[in-house]
Amino acid sequence: MFVDVLFGVLPLFFLMLAGYGASYSKRFASVEPALNVFVFYAALPALLYQVVARADISGGVPSEFLWGSAGAALLSAVLFWAIFRYLIRLGRARSLAGMLTASFGNVSYLGIPVILGVLGPQAGFAAGMGQLVHNVIFMVGFPVLAQIALPATQASGQRPNFGRILRTIRAALLYNPVTWAMLAGGAVVTWQIHLPSPVDATVDMLAAAAAPGALFTIGLSLRRTVQRLSRTRVVPDSGEGQRGASSAMLIMVLGKLLVLPLLTVGVLRLFAPQLDAVWFNAAVLMAAVPTSATAYIMAQTDTGDGEPTALAIVITCALSLLTLPLLAQLFMQ
Repeated sequence: MFVDVLFGVLPLFFLMLAGYGASYSKRFASVEPALNVFVFYAALPALLYQVVARADISGGVPSEFLWGSAGAALLSAVLFWAIFRYLIRLGRARSLAGMLTASFGNVSYLGIPVILGVLGPQAGFAAGMGQLVHNVIFMVGFPVLAQIALPATQASGQRPNFGRILRTIRAALLYNPVTWAMLAGGAVVTWQIHLPSPVDATVDMLAAAAAPGALFTIGLSLRRTVQRLSRTRVVPDSGEGQRGASSAMLIMVLGKLLVLPLLTVGVLRLFAPQLDAVWFNAAVLMAAVPTSATAYIMAQTDTGDGEPTALAIVITCALSLLTLPLLAQLFMQ
């Protein structure tokens, strides 16, 4: 199993490395924003529409998968908030950023390709639902929590208000093309709508670009993250000290790569022992992907303290090449 999964994820990491290598070329200096827009608004929605529209939904979505994945992610967030805030005694802003870093993985751009590469196309529906659960929890929950927990965000200095919170929720849910793509796919398969073959062929072409485009984009963004880190020294939080900063980084890395997937395994095995293997494996792999590149943007925007997250992104991406196959060997059914 270890070798099978390793060989399944190696091409994905090679694509990331290709993107990282291409970032050194002047030709690709301005490519990342455009490529990211293409993947997020066109290719990835096409892929998720495709896997949902062609999925066997006769058994529905197992409720155990939804609440098990959500429960493990929320439990992870609460656990790491308590560790950072009350054990290491970090400030509120850095504790929130650390919680996000240790709990929110790259579920869309890396999680979906990993699950499809390891489990095959039959796991596409589970991959789509898994990324939706994680994205809703963190891309909606974290900005709202940050606005409530911090008297004024260090990045903007604006105090939270009900209108801003509603706009945050609306932007994350109603303006997210991935959500609408999955709803469209669900409508097609539920009502057995047959689209013209040229439309299906166009969707297939866009969907085929999703995984390589997303992984190449991750590689380009890693270069930018490394450059940012080379210009900025991660400053210890007030009263934290360098030793505390190192401990916090270790907890963020181990938390994302090991603790969250282990919590997911524990919750599902304890409360959903009969869950179908495809759904169980998809939940574990989705929990085991490295920290999301979006986590840096969210941490920086909502707490003003994103540099530790940027470093954790680079470290978790490198180590996940080993931790993903190891977790698959130990726990996949």
